[in-house]
Amino acid sequence: MKKKLLAPYLCAVAAAASMSGCSDVGTPDYQWSNVAIGGGGYVTGMVYSEAEKDLIYARTDIGGAYRWAEDEQRWVALTDHLGGEDWELIGIESIAADPVEANRVYLMCGTYMGSPGAVLASEDYGATWTQVDMPFACGANQSGRGVGERMMVDPNRNSTIYMGTRNAGLWRSDDYGRTWAEVESFPNKGDYRQGDTDVGILWVEFDPVSGDVYVGVADTAGNCIYRSSDDGASWEALPVNVPGMYPLQADLDADGTLYLAYSDNCGPELSPNSGAVYRYRDGAFTDITPPPDDGRYGGFGGISVDRQDPGTLVVATLGYWGDNGDNIYRSTDGGETWQSLFNEKTGEKRYVMDVSQADWLTWGRVEAKTGWWMTDVNIDPFCSDKVMYGTGATVFCIQNMTELGTKDVTISFAAHGLEETAVYQMVSPQYQEGQPQLYSIMGDLTGFAHTDVTVCPDDAHFMGSSFGGDPTDLDAAFANANVAACCIQNREHPLWVTTDGGVTWRAAEQLPERADGGKVYVNADGSLLLWKPAGTGNTNIYKYSIEKEKWYAVSGLGYGAEVAADRVDPDVFYAVYNGMFLRSDDRGNTFAPTGQLVADGCSIQTVVGKEGNVWLCNGSLLMYTEDGGESFTTVEDVQFRAIGFGAPAKKGGYPAVYAMGQAGEQGDGIYRSVDKGAAWQRINDDLHRFGNLTPCITGDSRIFGRVYFATNGRGIVMGDTAQ
Repeated sequence: MKKKLLAPYLCAVAAAASMSGCSDVGTPDYQWSNVAIGGGGYVTGMVYSEAEKDLIYARTDIGGAYRWAEDEQRWVALTDHLGGEDWELIGIESIAADPVEANRVYLMCGTYMGSPGAVLASEDYGATWTQVDMPFACGANQSGRGVGERMMVDPNRNSTIYMGTRNAGLWRSDDYGRTWAEVESFPNKGDYRQGDTDVGILWVEFDPVSGDVYVGVADTAGNCIYRSSDDGASWEALPVNVPGMYPLQADLDADGTLYLAYSDNCGPELSPNSGAVYRYRDGAFTDITPPPDDGRYGGFGGISVDRQDPGTLVVATLGYWGDNGDNIYRSTDGGETWQSLFNEKTGEKRYVMDVSQADWLTWGRVEAKTGWWMTDVNIDPFCSDKVMYGTGATVFCIQNMTELGTKDVTISFAAHGLEETAVYQMVSPQYQEGQPQLYSIMGDLTGFAHTDVTVCPDDAHFMGSSFGGDPTDLDAAFANANVAACCIQNREHPLWVTTDGGVTWRAAEQLPERADGGKVYVNADGSLLLWKPAGTGNTNIYKYSIEKEKWYAVSGLGYGAEVAADRVDPDVFYAVYNGMFLRSDDRGNTFAPTGQLVADGCSIQTVVGKEGNVWLCNGSLLMYTEDGGESFTTVEDVQFRAIGFGAPAKKGGYPAVYAMGQAGEQGDGIYRSVDKGAAWQRINDDLHRFGNLTPCITGDSRIFGRVYFATNGRGIVMGDTAQ
């Protein structure tokens, strides 16, 4: 197993070496954050340290791991050092917090079962990591990813860590995660498969009284729980409890009572049909399932005991798609009786949702749902009142859980700093006060119009799921930031337009042909757009008048053309087609070649505030024109897969150029040029690579130095110069 030491996580980047085509003044210091959304993805688990108050870790299925910073009241990303070649490790299968030495933490990494996983070990709260590559795969973004923690530190000898896998059995380290070996005495790897995915071992737990270790397994015969009383030398299977169900999560009370949450499948994409809650004590199982007389259906996911109050626990439903969302039940007598957040049958509701800091989470409703895919729920071991849980979209925290049953509890948004969207594209037009600073589209959520990128959007500027499909493209009018258009994979309504900054959207009607989305190009003043429908059967590009809501033919282009609108002149569009550069000076009605030959497969980027300025990029070629395509200049010694533009360093100067790729020998990264590509500065370093990047980057049209780029799982990363 290969070991790799990773350097400390820093906020500023080191000076870059001087080289041809690169800056000789050193790399500017950048501070990295995110465009504020407020989650946006599946938080599969959270782990509270039992050694240090307010120390919490969170794991996501495709967006890495985070640590809670109590003094800042926000999450801090811990795995941004992982880059493109390590993108498979950005999914976190499990987290183990050392219950003795609070500074130690471990991550079990691997997004899909097709590639080997790794363990990251830290002795400084995740500031630095040692990586140990493992000979088996993990599945942090596959079925069963919301089960209990598969990795756990032995509280009686914290140099020992157990780790359950999906198809390679139980593993163990006796040297703080430096080396690992399979526990060959463990008898059952688990045979349950959900779809085509092995689920395997579900969790590891330690009895605080006896020191015994318990392991949960997804076994179709019902042999799901094993116990060792001799430090893993031998294992005994507990009696088969509920055949056909799997103990997705477990927790042990201070008196050694084992509490278990069962479902008839391992979720989350496949919703359970039934479930149960049990406790195991003195060699016997007792059914303590909350009564189903409140309209509940489905199974159970997260379960947590109160370290301050033995016999008190909470459990969350899984796959309950009621109007309120998933439910949470609380018991103070070991499961004999329960209080719940709501009763769907009677309409009684015992909570209020506070998403004022991320209003989009209301999702068009009067009040936000409690959440879905609630596979992990945690009572703060130092405070019985606080219960934090992850959902398929964000993190919530109940602040006064002990009052459930006597007064309404408050469920608050708790995901500041944790961003997990899979972003497709962003546009930063020349916005004025109150207009969108940034438009974006992404998976699951469709997209947002941010009037302030540092604040989570309100529901009015959230596209949500109302468009009926996944977005495929986005553009905005740079001289009128309130106008934008979006393409959606929806054959009935593939093209949508907003003229009020994303507050309302209307579907373009009387389509010239049907398509699942496509690409869209909005002219500078927002009066019209060009639409290229998706699909190999479509051969035309069309013009749509936003003002008149009418369609027109476009001549001079074939379907393979790449198009862009001039960012200043509303009458001008550009295109690359069949090896030629073309221009339209009549509002997109006709296109004619300029006489310049260019490479096919180029993306076209037009420059904010600069009429006639067009850049072409295809991964190995970068060239630009300042005269509308009459002549071109080639930028040498760069291999960029995406470029974009932002505010210039000085008023009236040439906009800053941002790029994603490689310049000279500086390595793959994020680059900036302030002199039209004559020199490039790498503005990130190898400790800030942000996982799996999407080839989309842009600067802010008004703030010099600010850059936005897209990731597949880490949201929209935002960089600002430190000064």
